[in-house]
Amino acid sequence: MSAKEGGENDPKKVSLKSIVKPWDKEEKSEFGIPNVVRGQNGGCSFVATDGLSLNRTVVTHLIKSMGKNIMEGKSIINISLPATIFEPRSFLQRMTDHWAFAPLYINKAAMAKDPVERFKWIITFVISGLHNGCRQMKPFNPILGETFQATYPDGTKIFLEQISHHPPVSQYELFGPNGSWKMYGFNEYKASFRPNGVVGGQYGPNRIEFEDGTVIEYSMPKVCVTGMVIGDWLFYWTGEIVFKDLKNNLTANILFDPDSAQSMVSYATSFFQANSPCDYLKGSLNKGDKKIHNIEGCWLSKLKFDEKVYWRIRQWQTFVPQEEENTLPSHATKREDLRALLKGDVELAQSEKKRLEEKQRNDRKLRKEHGPQEGGH
Repeated sequence: MSAKEGGENDPKKVSLKSIVKPWDKEEKSEFGIPNVVRGQNGGCSFVATDGLSLNRTVVTHLIKSMGKNIMEGKSIINISLPATIFEPRSFLQRMTDHWAFAPLYINKAAMAKDPVERFKWIITFVISGLHNGCRQMKPFNPILGETFQATYPDGTKIFLEQISHHPPVSQYELFGPNGSWKMYGFNEYKASFRPNGVVGGQYGPNRIEFEDGTVIEYSMPKVCVTGMVIGDWLFYWTGEIVFKDLKNNLTANILFDPDSAQSMVSYATSFFQANSPCDYLKGSLNKGDKKIHNIEGCWLSKLKFDEKVYWRIRQWQTFVPQEEENTLPSHATKREDLRALLKGDVELAQSEKKRLEEKQRNDRKLRKEHGPQEGGH
């Protein structure tokens, strides 16, 4: 795959050559993420021993204090956690990690004339960003009404907002350069403990719309983290992604960790090794009822359609969104707890986090008492 396509003579095209940078040869980490390596049997293994010990202490404390509720797999999204296990970012910022190659692959899709080729580039966009979600530290839970606004170097505009607190739902819109495409949707986040880890996922529609009216919709796989109490700390994707392009009658189904039992998450997967690495994936691209391409690869190494490689790890640098100037007061990076943690003041971050959580609970109580009797947040 080449990034040489140019658009100097067409205002609707983007000069990919001007924005894409090759992988930095001086980068020592395996995936561009510190303290993350590929596990022996696949997936992202966290090797930061201090962080691992800290997180295990927190998990053990939660299990002891909440006991039965946690073991039954009830939601942990709203549990208050110590600031020491957080990174100085909001989950709204964290959402953009999965879009690490949007300026490259969605723009290639927008410029593609063939619907099948466009479909392939959107699949490539989604798969290529999955490894960038391997982060050990937890982001701050967004506050209702919190926003994040940023841009990519190609001119893409990014807007996110937390539109619900219980359940936690984030809405987003991205507008590609020159109006060539837009991506939008919302995700509800669910997570629950298992005896040795956490299972979670983003539930909601993700749509990418192009100028000719084509809309490609896709889902996200589940994420599984094991080894939080015993064994190696491992992060991997499981389940299935389904892609749909109704206008052109195209679909694709991709299974993650397909050798595990029906690709379903179970605590037993912490103790049994599958035939292939857990980061392996396979599927098919279909036109109507006919399969026209095989899909195979690994979200930590490469993606192939039949025998042609569309994406390979350590080929291009990821795109990092840059915050807009003059953002709203609700902008994520203006949070007092996040700012304190960014400065290294953990004690202040903890007190501000507690203050914001209490304020949000009080606001919710007032909305429940004085707001609409049905619905609402």
